Amino acid sequence: MSDLKDPVEKTISLYRSLAVFFIWAAIGFAATPATAASALWVADENLQIDEYLPSQLHNNKHPKALTIPLGTVPFGVCFDAAKNLWVTTIDQNVLEFATKDLKKLPHPPSPVATITSSSFKLINGCTFDPQGNLWLADAVNNSIDEISAQQLKAGTGTITPAVVITDSADSSLLEPSFVTFDKEGSLWADSRGSQLLSKYTASQLTSGGDKPAAVILQGGGSLSADPGQIAFDSQGNLWVAQFNANLADMFPKSILGASNNDTPSVVVIIQDFSEGAWGLAFKGSNLWVLNGFNGDIDEFVPKQLKTGGSLSPKAILSGAAKESSWQITFGPAFGK
Repeated sequence: MSDLKDPVEKTISLYRSLAVFFIWAAIGFAATPATAASALWVADENLQIDEYLPSQLHNNKHPKALTIPLGTVPFGVCFDAAKNLWVTTIDQNVLEFATKDLKKLPHPPSPVATITSSSFKLINGCTFDPQGNLWLADAVNNSIDEISAQQLKAGTGTITPAVVITDSADSSLLEPSFVTFDKEGSLWADSRGSQLLSKYTASQLTSGGDKPAAVILQGGGSLSADPGQIAFDSQGNLWVAQFNANLADMFPKSILGASNNDTPSVVVIIQDFSEGAWGLAFKGSNLWVLNGFNGDIDEFVPKQLKTGGSLSPKAILSGAAKESSWQITFGPAFGK
């Protein structure tokens, strides 16, 4: 069982192939590294969503975020193709914030839709597929769930997820917390319970049920420090944070096509973390990692990521979020 300091355990205690590529390229998608003009968005346990504008991201002090107060703890934060913001919360709601309202920041917007389901138990990280469907990791149901584009379009309401996928045979979805897509349209998830990473191909995502993952990465024991957020770099390599360590690990694209027990090719040891590497996202080719213990967010540049080792961050956003904050992502810059 994970340390109660980590985000999921703390939360539970609180709450007891080519065509697809061109579609993704045309609309923009979660696996595409964010551009230099992107803002950093944080699901902040301080009952809010934080936005750090591009001009604030190289400040080694604590820049003042633009905030969206929620009155509840957020877990997932992601954008659809129309630049609407979607947030998952501790009370098992999915909130939508419209682009037109986000443009009014720092005046805080209100959600334009609230979606929930009686089947949700602990929905966490979120991401969108190229068809506009929203995918969620449910850490208690041991599942990845899809809310369809049609269900999202209907707005506020209680729904039954359009697709629910589990994997009881391999336990590849035991306590999943984060999901992301690769450039081929396959969905990847972490498994905190079984300490591995799994891939579901686009064809597997068209229907629900109990099914084995197409690819399982065991990591040769490297994932035993509690895998956190996952993300792809611009070369298609898969990165994962390690909460119970000061690590970010890279699994090269060359090994992602078949199940294996290979260890990471690059291991970044974050000098100013004792433990707590949790949220993880790319801005261009630069890697950003959230410290779940103190809320710092560190930046690493491509030259550092080639070889790994014990690294001093290029920049640190000191105290950018409350401890035990959750997902980070790069997205549209709103406000001033």
